[in-house]
Amino acid sequence: AGLSNVVAIAAGGDHNLALRPNGTVAAWGRNTHGQTTVPAGLSNVVAVAAGYEHSLALRANGTVVAWGRNDSNQTNVPAGLSNVVAVAAGGDHNLALRANGLITGWGRNIFGVTNTPAALSNVVAVVTGHEHNLALRSNGTVYAWGKSNYGQAAVPGGLSNVMAVAAGGSNSLALRAVGTAVVWGY
Repeated sequence: AGLSNVVAIAAGGDHNLALRPNGTVAAWGRNTHGQTTVPAGLSNVVAVAAGYEHSLALRANGTVVAWGRNDSNQTNVPAGLSNVVAVAAGGDHNLALRANGLITGWGRNIFGVTNTPAALSNVVAVVTGHEHNLALRSNGTVYAWGKSNYGQAAVPGGLSNVMAVAAGGSNSLALRAVGTAVVWGY
C-alpha cells in the first residue's frame, strides 16, 4: 500500500518526503544521516525539498527547518532567514526564494552554487540540480549558475515564455507556456 492523503512530495538521493494537508511531513528511505528523521513537533509545513542526504521544510510563517547530513553546513539555515516562499535542495546545498524575489543560498559552495548572482532579481521559482541551479524570472526567462560540465547551466539562447523549470543531476528542463519542453545538459 502507499502513503495516502499527500499534497506534495520530494525525492532526495535515497530518501523521500511527503507533505500532508495538515502541515506534517512523512519521510522514508535511507536514513544514514537522519534525513528521514523528521524533527519532533515539526508542523505548519507548506513545502518540502530533499537533497542528497538532507531534508528541508518550509513553514507557513516563512521560516525553514533543515535536518540530515550536515558536513557542508547544508542543514545550518542562515540566521534570520525569513519571508521564504519556496525552497530547493541540491546535492549538498540549498536555496530559499524570498517574497521579494531574491534568493539565499547555503551549504557546500562548490561551483558557486550558493552565490546568488548579483543581477538576479524578480525570481518566481527556483530549483537545484546536484551542483547547479535554475531560477525562473517573472518575465518568463531562465537564469542558471553552478557546475556546467555538460552544459546544464548554459541556458539555450532565446529561451522565453517559460512557466516552470526543473533540474536533474546534470540536466535542466524548462516548460514553455505553449506546452513545449526545452531540455539541455546531459
